[in-house]
Amino acid sequence: MKNIYLVFITLSLALFSCSDLDLVPLSNLGGSNFPATDEDGITLVNAIYQPNVGISTALGYFVDLTSELEANGESYNSGGNLLSVMQWEPSNSYVNSVWTALYNGITRANDAVDKIGVSETISPSLKTRLVGEAKFLRAYYYFYAVQFWGEVPLVLHNIDGANTTRAAVDDVYTQIIQDLQDAVQALPTVGEQAAADRGRATQGAAYAYLSKVYLVWGQTSEKSGSTIQKDRYRESVNYANLVTGYSLEENFLDNWSNSNRNGKESIFATQHIGGQVAAGDGGNHLTHCSFYSGFSNSILPHVYPTSDKWYNDFDDRDQRKKGTYVKELYNPATEEIFVFTRTRYRKYIDTTDVIASSTARNINRSIIRYAEVLLLKAEALNELNDGPTAEAYEAINQVRRRAFRHPLNAASPDDLPAGLNYAGFKERIQQERVFELTYEQNRWTDLVRWRIFVKTLKNAVAQGYISESYEKQNVKDHYYRFPIPKSQRDINPEGLWQNFGYDGYDVAKTGANPYAGFE
Repeated sequence: MKNIYLVFITLSLALFSCSDLDLVPLSNLGGSNFPATDEDGITLVNAIYQPNVGISTALGYFVDLTSELEANGESYNSGGNLLSVMQWEPSNSYVNSVWTALYNGITRANDAVDKIGVSETISPSLKTRLVGEAKFLRAYYYFYAVQFWGEVPLVLHNIDGANTTRAAVDDVYTQIIQDLQDAVQALPTVGEQAAADRGRATQGAAYAYLSKVYLVWGQTSEKSGSTIQKDRYRESVNYANLVTGYSLEENFLDNWSNSNRNGKESIFATQHIGGQVAAGDGGNHLTHCSFYSGFSNSILPHVYPTSDKWYNDFDDRDQRKKGTYVKELYNPATEEIFVFTRTRYRKYIDTTDVIASSTARNINRSIIRYAEVLLLKAEALNELNDGPTAEAYEAINQVRRRAFRHPLNAASPDDLPAGLNYAGFKERIQQERVFELTYEQNRWTDLVRWRIFVKTLKNAVAQGYISESYEKQNVKDHYYRFPIPKSQRDINPEGLWQNFGYDGYDVAKTGANPYAGFE
């Protein structure tokens, strides 16, 4: 992975200034002949990965902290806590930082596609791969953006960035699909990828994202009829079937082990390596936020589960129970088991160096792994066929068999019961994603695409899963989207009209309440 991180030596973040949509061509900084060599091309693409390294915490706050599962232990008026207690405003620091990071990534991807694609001096095979990586990453950033904000500026060439306006959601998805399909043709399989390049985008990652994007697009597009929806679910299944070369880890927690980086289940992950950021650590603040208080019960970490009931929902035999949460942990400093009075998240605690875990911050952030592809396939099959097929059962049951340590390819007593209808199977898929993917930045986006976000948070409070003191019951319809950042609207107020329900929104552009019929 040293190739990706060369950029932190050769390029300074200060070179990427913010103007309108933060669209500053990297090539302008290196002269008219940049990139001239293979190394230049690699450096240009390495820069596209960097914004993703910097936003692990911000994405966690956007997607996990805004759900019913997680609470914030920071000061009440901090940007993170305001998201947690359902006080979302256009001036929120995380609203601004996530937008900026995503468009910085898009900017750098645009520059790489345009400049590397016409280079006559970069090796042809490397040029193909690098453009494929750039397109994959552009799709990756746009997929977050369209889910968070809906209509977003669709900028594919940095010269187009000035005074642009928000593009239709379907247009953004169409471009995401095109970029991923181009990436499929250009990227190596995981088996073909050189060991030194592990962690870079692969063909399998592009297939996995195509499966996920088609499913989400089918579930959320306002303008597609049932025939188009079915076509998208069919494509989701087809692409899931093309994700090969990966398999489930026998031990669930091996997915977050520094001795097993980019293991056999990992399809795409943020590479957090010690010393790559200014603080000298690995930059994954998911490790810090969940365990910064260490072996102490006097203060809470920055993020923690809203209730022990989420932990109690797991079967005791399910290895994901103690793989997702921790209630007690061996403290090497005292050589004793420490018991937490409040449950912590387990996935990003490095037990090989538990004392330094929250400061080293160097465990990879899992973005998509093979278990999720199986769950996506099962869900898409249920949507496509208006009920589960044998293939759908097999996909979800493989995930469950790993969880309960059964052989993956044989029926087990922990398989889902036969005979579930569409609604019953969907409910089990939704529950399985909680068991499998908690604290992996999926919850808010899942609740939104299923159109159960508001009622899920309110029900969690009403049913006693979480205390009213966390203020989750104050969730509002318009939180189906985040606000457009104030800092961006100050630059381009006409092109970047505000989402419904937030300060400055325009009913003529948003409708009176576009989410009124969602739930």
